[in-house]
Amino acid sequence: MPTEATSLDLDLARQVLAAQPFARLVGTELTEFGDGAATLVIEIQPEHGQQFGFVHGGVLAYAADNALTFAAGTVLGPNVLTGGFTITYLRPAKGERLRVHATVLGATRRQAVTHCDVYAETEGEEPIHCAVAQGTTRRVEKDLTPSTAAEEDAEFADEDDIDDDQDDYDTDQLTVVTVAQLPPTVAR
Repeated sequence: MPTEATSLDLDLARQVLAAQPFARLVGTELTEFGDGAATLVIEIQPEHGQQFGFVHGGVLAYAADNALTFAAGTVLGPNVLTGGFTITYLRPAKGERLRVHATVLGATRRQAVTHCDVYAETEGEEPIHCAVAQGTTRRVEKDLTPSTAAEEDAEFADEDDIDDDQDDYDTDQLTVVTVAQLPPTVAR
């Protein structure tokens, strides 16, 4: 696995996590970080719940996404973003805390593929394996420190795009349908 970009240790990784407003809102703690792995812990609060009393799937997905990316950061360095991930919910999550452990499955110089397991834990009980996820994280060469909203938007713009309204799809192969072209039986 690549190690040239690895300049992140547990203390710096915790600072990165603390700089995420949403992580602070949820109460995320980074407990392990290094050697292709990371573990996040979230003390379950009533605000994390959904209507049936279980932890909301969005909280589980957030935790998986963050753990996958932090694990990748151990081999790619601190300047990384999620390229995509999938999550499968196995059982409802309920308990005192979530423990999310991610490991790097493989990496190149610019991207890593990671896997994670999400557990709901209660003191004195066997942890409940409630979700699994896999994702891709990419190293970003640009400085990701946003100064203003306009600069942030410009940093993520594709240099090859001249018009922000255009996407990367080959429009010769796509049929574009507007709302006005929908038949009246389709709900709008």
